[in-house]
Amino acid sequence: MTNIDKEKFEKENKINFDEIDQAMFEIVQEQTSESERLSSKPYSYWKSVFKLLVTSPTFMISLFILVAILLLAFIVPEVTNYKNTSSTLVDPQLPSWEHIFGIGMNGEDLFSRVWAGTRTTLMFAFLIAFIQVVVGVVLGSIWGYFRKSDLIFIQVASIITIVPQFILLLLMVFLFNSKGYWVIVFAISLQAWVGIAQMVRVQVMLVKNTDYNTASVSLGSSSYRIINKNIMPKILPVIVQTAAFAIPTAISIEASLAYLAFDFIPEGQTSLGQILNQVMNETKWQIYPNLLIAPMGVIMTVSVVFFLAARVFADSLDPKNHR
Repeated sequence: MTNIDKEKFEKENKINFDEIDQAMFEIVQEQTSESERLSSKPYSYWKSVFKLLVTSPTFMISLFILVAILLLAFIVPEVTNYKNTSSTLVDPQLPSWEHIFGIGMNGEDLFSRVWAGTRTTLMFAFLIAFIQVVVGVVLGSIWGYFRKSDLIFIQVASIITIVPQFILLLLMVFLFNSKGYWVIVFAISLQAWVGIAQMVRVQVMLVKNTDYNTASVSLGSSSYRIINKNIMPKILPVIVQTAAFAIPTAISIEASLAYLAFDFIPEGQTSLGQILNQVMNETKWQIYPNLLIAPMGVIMTVSVVFFLAARVFADSLDPKNHR
């Protein structure tokens, strides 16, 4: 307190500091109050996400099963040869200690062939899902953020989705005069992105006009930065949960196309769809159900595991579930 302030205070309050008994007061130095210190550790969003995932039994079990499936799919075909057939075995066989899944339609070890088919099917499913999610998220973000693009995107999405997927697939095969692998991938991806793009569009529109986005616009932040830093983290759980269905859907598409005799898998490889197609064209599976159970069991397991793992992951990304 300066002398001027001291005199003013004494005049207003009719107090003379010189007449006050100094013994009544204790002079202390400036101290840092312990009660004002932060007692909690600094918050880390991704550490909190990791903690939720690790403590979730559903996610850890699903992750373990998924890793086991991927290891079997990429290791077993490298150390075994499913194409080796036995001239003494004409009919299939039920599972045994020597052949875990039994003997297949061509006298091959069904265990080796199923995992070789799983590898091909998973690579196809991952490729389709990757293209679908990336294209859907990018175009959906632009669609939802820039409202002037509404008319263009609505017309494009309507034209693409109005054509049934199988008819669109036949049209692409006719235009390219081929049922090759990449033609089928292009034909499926051409329509697959629309669903995710529409979902992302709605989510972007819901969070676009929030206060912190308005503040970012006022401060001159670019549209790319606002979408990438403000909007994407907010809608990431919904994107992850939606993308979880992309891989099982792609697996079902591959199996359906193989059943319809669309032989687009590269020569020298096999897929779960091809195995099911061969089995269903005959009636031996009624006597040897392992021919049908083995590939279908892998498809169902992969689909369920991806769904459960992605659902827990999406929940862990929601800031509301963090403490």
